[in-house]
Amino acid sequence: MRGFRLGRRRHRRWILAELAAGALWVFLVFALSGSFALWYHVAVMAVGQSMTSFFAVWTVHHDCDRSHQIARTLRGKVKNRISFEMFFHLEHHFFPKVPTCHLPRLADRLDSAAPELQAHQVF
Repeated sequence: MRGFRLGRRRHRRWILAELAAGALWVFLVFALSGSFALWYHVAVMAVGQSMTSFFAVWTVHHDCDRSHQIARTLRGKVKNRISFEMFFHLEHHFFPKVPTCHLPRLADRLDSAAPELQAHQVF
């Protein structure tokens, strides 16, 4: 939205053209398809997308204080395998530039340096 507000006239026209092309494409796919599987897939994706804030925000920040421990983390190989190692959120807040694939190693280092950080776990 900001790009549309701040962009030049040429950029706003391009943004509108892309939105129109996307909307036309979606309309054509659904109008010509008639596939129940496609409609089901889109519905399930919409439900999943609506749950993003629960999994990405509430589960990792609830009952945390802003002054000491802002987020939760997760320990245990089985738990992390089940969650695809996506709940190293405290580590992410401490070191936001560390790539996600390196967060498990960072968590091991933090456990050695500050074991009390493991107290608030996601589950």
